[in-house]
Order: sequence, then C-alpha cells, then structure tokens
Amino acid sequence: MKKIRVHISKIKNHFYAKIPDVLVDKMNISNGNDLEITIHPSDDLDQIEMWGQHPEDINSIQFNINDEVHTMNMYNRIYIPEKYRFFIPHKETDFILLTNVGNIKTHITSNGYLSKGLRQWFSVNGPMMPNDKMIINLIKENTNQYEMIYVKSST
Repeated sequence: MKKIRVHISKIKNHFYAKIPDVLVDKMNISNGNDLEITIHPSDDLDQIEMWGQHPEDINSIQFNINDEVHTMNMYNRIYIPEKYRFFIPHKETDFILLTNVGNIKTHITSNGYLSKGLRQWFSVNGPMMPNDKMIINLIKENTNQYEMIYVKSST
C-alpha cells in the first residue's frame, strides 16, 4: 500500500482532512463523495485507503518546472509542488534518487525542496528553465528508491 499524508485542519470546531490535489484529480473526487479512511497513531505512516484508485496505484508523478527557477539554479535544489509531496517520503527522511548522474541520497525540506546532494546533478544537466518537465517514478517503496527523469522543454 502506498502511504500518503493528509493535513487535518480545525475550522469552527470541526476537523477537515485535506486530500492531495493529484488524488482528487485522478480519482474524480467531488463534494459529497465518501472516502474510506484508516486511522493510525501519529507515528505510524499508514494513513488512508481509498476506493476506486488506490494511492499505491500511483507509481509516478510529473510536473512542469515553474517560473521560479532562479532560486533552484542558484542553490542547486528542486522544488516539489505541494500537491505532489505526498508521493515522496516525509520531510527530513532520506531516500535514494536514481538520476542520469548516479544515485543521490536526498530528502525533502519543510518548504518543499530537494536540496541535499544535487550539486553534481545541476552541473551535468545545466540550469533548469520554466516549463521543463520533471518525472519521478517509484522504483522500490520498501527501500525508498525513486527515479528522477528531467526533460528539457523544446521552446
């Protein structure tokens, strides 16, 4: 089972769970739909199981690089949009990223950047540009291995 995180918010004495947008899109979730949720202690990362398409069925994410490339290129880090962060291990948990320059041991920061170990990747792949595409595939969940494929835009 692919584990995901949901954010709980309290609004006017009621608790709400924020489902990642990519799951909402892929599963066509709309107002009034029912979800099956399994509750676990906060230190256990198993969180939910959904009907229809299960999170473990999502083995790949892809997104375009936004216009804010200056900071990423200057500091050798890659921004993961919030709606895709459920896919990779929780912040400060190291995982292996298989790339065209070899394996990189990295983690996501609290503000959504992959930053650890990417200096060589940036030197080989050059500066990132707006509308370039990033694809991240799950290789082995039990050993936290992911593959990152970078596709430069043709424009």
